[in-house]
Amino acid sequence: MVLVHDKPVPFEWKNLWKPLHLWTVLICVILDQGSKYLVIYTMEIGERIPVLPFLNFVHFKNKGAAFGMFHDASPLFRLVFFGLITTACVVFLAWSIGTTPAWDKFHRFCLALILGGAIGNIKDRVIFQQVTDFVDVYVGTYHWPAFNVADSAISVGVVLLLFHFIPKRKKS
Repeated sequence: MVLVHDKPVPFEWKNLWKPLHLWTVLICVILDQGSKYLVIYTMEIGERIPVLPFLNFVHFKNKGAAFGMFHDASPLFRLVFFGLITTACVVFLAWSIGTTPAWDKFHRFCLALILGGAIGNIKDRVIFQQVTDFVDVYVGTYHWPAFNVADSAISVGVVLLLFHFIPKRKKS
């Protein structure tokens, strides 16, 4: 249980079904799956489309985790590993939303962003045993590993959550 003012906040299912969470998760999943669908059906694997001087759209398949970790692992290992890790994360995120006080909307919004991204990627891992990455950000010849909308939702949610928990300075 989460403690608020030294009092535990019990899990409540109704906290999961608030419009803020549902819409955030749904929008993340729809944008993620829609963008992947466009890439899969309009671009060849490996194709690169320049968009801006620091951004390309590409079509890559990622069988591994972040930055391609475990890309060469056996399909069974990847399915079990990603299945267990992602399922545990989804359960933890749902539990966290259910135990975060209703007044802490920003915290709950961040958790919903992370949950939406996790659902978008787990769907692809279960059905295709891989995810489609298509955003290629680079500077000069250095390219950040390609990513997708689900990855972005997870990253933005985590960064915002970290900022949310950084203690604020009190003015003297």
